[in-house]
Amino acid sequence: MNALLSRSLRASRGRLIAGAALLVLALVVGIFLLPDASTTLDQKLRAKAAAETARDRQKDRLAGLQRLSDRIQRGQQTLSDLESRLPVGSVGELQWQLSGVLHDLSTKAGVQLQSVKYGQPSKEDSKGTGLESIQVEFTVSGLYPNIKTFMHDLEGSGLPFAVEDARLEESPEGARLTGTLRAFRKPAAPSAEDDA
Repeated sequence: MNALLSRSLRASRGRLIAGAALLVLALVVGIFLLPDASTTLDQKLRAKAAAETARDRQKDRLAGLQRLSDRIQRGQQTLSDLESRLPVGSVGELQWQLSGVLHDLSTKAGVQLQSVKYGQPSKEDSKGTGLESIQVEFTVSGLYPNIKTFMHDLEGSGLPFAVEDARLEESPEGARLTGTLRAFRKPAAPSAEDDA
């Protein structure tokens, strides 16, 4: 019986040593490998957060670029619309058109168109537009509210011009407005006969 007990004790001791060795091995693995796994998990979580932040920044940047693209397209459309409205005829035709519009608008607003003077056409090539411009000076007189209506209608007339100067003075008729416009036109393309 002693022998059986002794054998059983040895087997238990062996199991105890094996269990203790496994426990020490588990502690070593826990001490050295678990922090690595924890660090790796932290790194993965940080990388995921950084990737999400970068993705959000890219989305914001893309949205900004899309808005810019939309603005550019609207600007190009506006420019195309403006270019399509530019007169193509001769300087005389542009002057005639401007005179007609100024006369019609002054009549409609109830002001008197006293004078219209035209300057010489000049090329706008230095600005890279390829357009010709002509300076137009006009004088209208009447009551201030009527002159205001005239200028408002002139701005909305759709003519391709820029207001360079406007002077409002008192006059016996009420008020006198002297305005200077710069009207634009596309010069006619040179024909093949002109080149010969």
